[in-house]
Amino acid sequence: MTIDLQKIEFVKACLRLEFQDPYELTVENLLRLRRNLRQAARQIELLSTRSNGLAFDELFDPPVSPDPYARRRYQLPGPPFVIHPPRNHSLPVEIHGILELPIVLFGRGTLLLKELCLAFQALGTQGFHRGEGLFELAAVEAEDLSGNRMRIWQRSGQAPMPLPLIHAGWWLDTFAEESEVCLLLHTPARILSDGRPLFNPCFRTLFPFILRRVTAMVHAHCGLELVDDPAIYLTAAGRVHELENRLAWRDWRSLDGNGRKQDLGGLVGSLKIGGEGLREVLWLLRLASLLNLGKGATYGAGHLVFGDMA
Repeated sequence: MTIDLQKIEFVKACLRLEFQDPYELTVENLLRLRRNLRQAARQIELLSTRSNGLAFDELFDPPVSPDPYARRRYQLPGPPFVIHPPRNHSLPVEIHGILELPIVLFGRGTLLLKELCLAFQALGTQGFHRGEGLFELAAVEAEDLSGNRMRIWQRSGQAPMPLPLIHAGWWLDTFAEESEVCLLLHTPARILSDGRPLFNPCFRTLFPFILRRVTAMVHAHCGLELVDDPAIYLTAAGRVHELENRLAWRDWRSLDGNGRKQDLGGLVGSLKIGGEGLREVLWLLRLASLLNLGKGATYGAGHLVFGDMA
């Protein structure tokens, strides 16, 4: 690695949503938050003229780099927050039931937690989808480096607590070295290669998307060049061995338009890997687990976790 990873900061927050009516939470409704959340935020007028200088556009539409080299090298910057869907992402929620929604705020996005919470408060008055799933933001918690949670805000009016910033270098040091790991995609990762879905993925074809996502987010929101030469890590990925591959493309909803129906889907399942190249790329895979993969990654799609074979 070519930079001081201590310069990469993030916050692991958890929004506690209290539902006002029974609601059947589904993966489809979770992954379709983008439009509703943006509309809710606009209704409360998070404008770029706010006194603190943090713009609505910075939260949902971060600016493209003015550097022409960076524009060629990196994909368009995604928002500086990432929703991590609950592992059991299809479940009924009762009246006054609590849904914990983990969110990572990355780099400069750590300064935008208040604005993101305001957007969710506004969303709660509209509901998750089509007026259903009304909720109130009951509390916000954050996790420190040791994994301990602290309540940093609650509806009763307690004064906000300081954010526990996590430095990526220290965070990565909490993981033991491993000779093999299992990666799980438990929400669909819509990954396209040359405009076509990646129907038959292997680690070698998947890794470039992981590298691109991580380096683009670090550049956009931390202002850092994460790697000097991507070819070094692409070569190392070629020395990673697949021990078991259970990744598959799964359609999760259909989109109607122009008189035809189009299936929307993504990769889900598990991939067990090892080999001599793993040590060189494992830190990148860990960072990717914070950021999700593919189209809609900000809103919960392509959630990558470490675990056991699915």
